[in-house]
Amino acid sequence: MRGRTSVAMTLLLTMIFAVILPGCLESFGSNTSPTSTFSVQESGTLKAGMLLHFDATGTTDAEGDALTYSWDFGDSNTGSGLTASHTYNAPGDFTVVLSVGDGEFESQAEKTLKIYSEDAVTPTSEITTWKDSDCDDEDPPASGTYILVWVCDDMEESERDWDPSTTVSLDGSGSAAGSTESWLVSWKWDININIDSDGDGEKDNDVDADGETYEWATVPGEWKVRLTVTDDQGMQGTYDTWVYVNGRAKWSNLEIGRNNSADNPRQEFTAPITYDFDNSHKLNQFKSRLVYPKKDPGVGCGAACEQPNRMDLYFFNDTSEEVRNSSANSDEQRTDSNCADDNYCLIMTASTGDLRTYLDGTWTVQVLNEKQHNAEILEVQIILKYK
Repeated sequence: MRGRTSVAMTLLLTMIFAVILPGCLESFGSNTSPTSTFSVQESGTLKAGMLLHFDATGTTDAEGDALTYSWDFGDSNTGSGLTASHTYNAPGDFTVVLSVGDGEFESQAEKTLKIYSEDAVTPTSEITTWKDSDCDDEDPPASGTYILVWVCDDMEESERDWDPSTTVSLDGSGSAAGSTESWLVSWKWDININIDSDGDGEKDNDVDADGETYEWATVPGEWKVRLTVTDDQGMQGTYDTWVYVNGRAKWSNLEIGRNNSADNPRQEFTAPITYDFDNSHKLNQFKSRLVYPKKDPGVGCGAACEQPNRMDLYFFNDTSEEVRNSSANSDEQRTDSNCADDNYCLIMTASTGDLRTYLDGTWTVQVLNEKQHNAEILEVQIILKYK
């Protein structure tokens, strides 16, 4: 009798665990709530009657679950889907709520939109643009509206690590209120609308500086800058422009040792490179120009002692990998339109493919003397060109 009771109890417990265990295992799972976020495509002053576009593509789920998207536009209208569009028919403040579910958990994100009347006159935002000539006084491109700045550094012989910088004057004084009854109360600058510097999930709403004008200390690179102006009624206007800062470093009249085991036949120079494809911050051209005499004059015996010179350029990336070199260039390829007849002018350029392959950081330009005599380097240039 006792044995039968024991067997019955075992069967009963087995059945109970069979029912409970799947739920217990599920409770120990690692599923977490999705992280919801959304953006509104339109910027500046939003008016009644405008078709607004909402985008939740920044939403993530750690487990990769299929997600559902529900929109509440705050005016008794709703929507669904990863993206949605909506038109407000009246002015007012409306809180938009996005609800994202993964079948088990749900998360929400919300934004409050200020909608102005359809006939509201918005302010005009404007950034003054200009273009510098390059370091050889060549004119900039005529087409396009943007800011182009050149940093031109003449380097000392002892300065081999180039660290260029400059100040760009951003000027929003051309901005204006929409009517004579209104006035501007704020000017806010987002220095790079491709970077979310305040971490709120939106790249193009950061306030990196304020004021009608801004003196921006920066390095060579490219940025898309936005100025947002606001008037006394709270209405806004925006203006975007690209800012490109190019740079050139130049060393003159250097000596390089002969190519043997005792002397140093190399001269090295470094420069910073930025190539951030994902955030639209891409160096367009990394170039070096080497100028040296075709012949070394020798010592004390005139033309009889002249010896032919041969030098080459090498590029190395931040991890000392060789990117490319000029050793295959013939003498006929060592000239350009500004090269004197008795000099060689060797130009080597890293392609955008090189930049993608070898990445950014501090790159090294190396000049190598291929001959068995000391020689003179007339000029070495490094050019960083973003535009």
